[in-house]
Amino acid sequence: MIEIAESGLDGIAVHGPRVEIDIAPLGTAITADDVSDRLSANLYRQLSDGNQDTTVAAISRAEIYVGTILRRLGVVFNLDNKVVREIVLLNVIYELHIALGHEEAGREYRLKAKDIILAAFGEYPDTDSKSPVKVPVAAVAVQDRPARRF
Repeated sequence: MIEIAESGLDGIAVHGPRVEIDIAPLGTAITADDVSDRLSANLYRQLSDGNQDTTVAAISRAEIYVGTILRRLGVVFNLDNKVVREIVLLNVIYELHIALGHEEAGREYRLKAKDIILAAFGEYPDTDSKSPVKVPVAAVAVQDRPARRF
């Protein structure tokens, strides 16, 4: 947990302790076999370097990436949802390409995943945008009106 200083304005915390972002997926875990089933045996062997641990690490990286996107969109990260599972699998393959230094070869998988996110959820957080994320800075509380007596 990261601690952030509080303001001296009447003890009102401007920023408080930041909690860990929970992006643990629900549902049936993606396995190295799930990934290998999506690729030819030769390509999978090349991308995984013949080691299932390489694939497991790529699955973890893809789940972090997809989980943060889904969290930002307010979508439940459930691997039993076919759309979400497909997005993660595409990103796993992209991560395997990246690990070998073949970003160009893997880019089509990332773009396909992005297209699915746009089609399914209507938007995609743009990391290239220089505009800051709009965060609410104030809240309005309306006091209940007492009942009128006639």
